[in-house]
Amino acid sequence: MINVDSGLDKERRGGSGFTVDTPFLAGTILLVLIGLATLFSVSRTSADPGLFKKQFMFLILGLIPMAIFALTPIMLWKRISNWLYVGNILLLLGVMFKGESGGGAQRWIDIGPLQFQPSEMTKIICVITLATFFESRKERIKDFSTFLLSLLHILPSLILVVLQPHMGATLTILVTWISICVIARVPWKFLFAFLAAFTAIFIVLLNVPDNPIVRDYHKKRIMSLVVKNEQDPDYKKQMYQQERGQIAFGIGGVTGDGYLKGSFKTARSVPQQHNNFIMTVIGEETGMIGCIVLLLGYGFFFMRGWSLAIRMSDSFSQMCAFGVLTVLAFHMIVNVQMNLAIGPVIGLWLPFISYGGTALWLCLSCVGLLIGLNSQRRQGMFTANPWSDIQK
Repeated sequence: MINVDSGLDKERRGGSGFTVDTPFLAGTILLVLIGLATLFSVSRTSADPGLFKKQFMFLILGLIPMAIFALTPIMLWKRISNWLYVGNILLLLGVMFKGESGGGAQRWIDIGPLQFQPSEMTKIICVITLATFFESRKERIKDFSTFLLSLLHILPSLILVVLQPHMGATLTILVTWISICVIARVPWKFLFAFLAAFTAIFIVLLNVPDNPIVRDYHKKRIMSLVVKNEQDPDYKKQMYQQERGQIAFGIGGVTGDGYLKGSFKTARSVPQQHNNFIMTVIGEETGMIGCIVLLLGYGFFFMRGWSLAIRMSDSFSQMCAFGVLTVLAFHMIVNVQMNLAIGPVIGLWLPFISYGGTALWLCLSCVGLLIGLNSQRRQGMFTANPWSDIQK
């Protein structure tokens, strides 16, 4: 039996059966529908007219991992945490030795007619395994050894993702680790020390040619934003996508050219307009109003997700909840700033909107996990919230 409940004011009631927070689910459905509608528009003029049908198929398949994450008991995630960790490393190693290449990177594994990108699911696996790790050491959370071991915990995944290379996924894992550290109450002095060291190392790597971490094209993208030299051929090359995107937004104006009527989209003038730059299609066809509606949709989704996360009944659930919200929020923020040309181009898709099977499956898995955590909290399966003082 599934109970649909629209309010958090009944959270003390308890009860039986599987419960779903209706507003959170509604926010998810809204974003998915915007994504499908945008991809339908793109597919009409794309070199691959099957984009919409494929994404719809990905959505149907994505309901399976969503249901698995929603229905799996929390204790089971803890028990299989080590297996998830090992399986994730093996998959990333498989990409290194048997993966498919494309666009200068090796990130995919072929599974029949589908391509699976393990680095995407690495993000939610890191959330679960990190939450398990911190809960196992909650009596020693203030020790530097706990902080250091948590960094070593994600280091193998980081190294394997960097080598693909996939800077976007690398940064997502790092930011998510920091978020979970904050929720776990790791001392701020450790985090500040890490950020200072990370910044210093990053600056050094910017000046080291041909290094495998900050590659030359990363440096050129960053420098093109800092030093706007329109006479430099590298500047024009690195800023091409973003400049074309700005033209698309300009054409859309306030109200847009109209759904399915984007002339810039029809001419395929913006590279990756079905994926990383899909927001330019929304901007051209629905204008500033459409972009505001999209951002309001994200705002509602994350506010509701935050409301659920802050009420989790145990430390593990709260770390998992904030972890998956961080993954999705970081993707959204980076993608939007990339489309608006206020930050460098980083290969991060727009949650629920961009084309891609593994990306959509990750989004639905994150939603499923948060729904499952909330449902089990409402059934009274946990003790009183040991983190309640952070809500005051």
